[in-house]
Amino acid sequence: MFQSVYIYGLGMMGGSLSKAIKIKNISKKIYAYDIDRSSLLYAKKNNIIDGYDSSNFEYLSNADLIIICTPVSRYKIVFKNIKKHMKPNAIITDIGSTKINIIKDFEKIFSVRSDCFIGSHPLTGKESSSVKNSDQHIFKKSVVLLTPRDSDDPVQIKKISGMWKKLGCQIILITPSKHDLVLSETSHLPHLVSFALVNIILNTSSVNNTEDFTGGGFRDFARLAHSDPLMWKDICFSNEKNIIKSINLLKKELDLIKSYISSKDHKLSRYLKNIKMKLDKNDK
Repeated sequence: MFQSVYIYGLGMMGGSLSKAIKIKNISKKIYAYDIDRSSLLYAKKNNIIDGYDSSNFEYLSNADLIIICTPVSRYKIVFKNIKKHMKPNAIITDIGSTKINIIKDFEKIFSVRSDCFIGSHPLTGKESSSVKNSDQHIFKKSVVLLTPRDSDDPVQIKKISGMWKKLGCQIILITPSKHDLVLSETSHLPHLVSFALVNIILNTSSVNNTEDFTGGGFRDFARLAHSDPLMWKDICFSNEKNIIKSINLLKKELDLIKSYISSKDHKLSRYLKNIKMKLDKNDK
């Protein structure tokens, strides 16, 4: 499918992609770059990649496909490095959790070749960010949101879509703006609520060992708070307006629940029942 794939950012997701691409024979060679040299050395030693770049970006200049797997706050620097070294017909995609702001940065930097980037967002992952925890199986049966613009080349969209499908993913096409709105509600807000809820319990609990008083439901939800704090700071700043809107909607719902509880209003049971009915209907 490709002669050379380049992973720009070799953490857990970048390492997982490299492993999966190797197993599925999507590329003859896989190369990488990361600011952490120890990650590159580990990946090369364990045959996750075929080689890696230093600051000269020799392998990058020969890559057919470049996949950005860095935090979204680094995309400006990454785009500038890629523009300087990439070959003319190369395609760029990414795995970032936000899209509008990074596309704006891309279009400013790639003013002439602004058609070489097709945004991707695989809805999968782990709490650990290290390449040592990479797992080639995390993409199987996962959803990938593809966020092409109206001006993007259908041939390139098909190539990126084909790669994800070969990894066992289901593709959903969505506009960049809708992506950021929907993900603020379905991913970004739940992660922030998890951080906030864990913080409340850790700071106000009257017992030392809260794990003795929590069930599986809480532990599943609290697991989100084990995610990389710097990554989530970047996501929040990159999708600020949508996330603030989602937080305000949540506050409105909590205020409504609070009013039902404080006034012992039996509308609470109807409110909860209606939500359960909607969920049950969606599950069918």
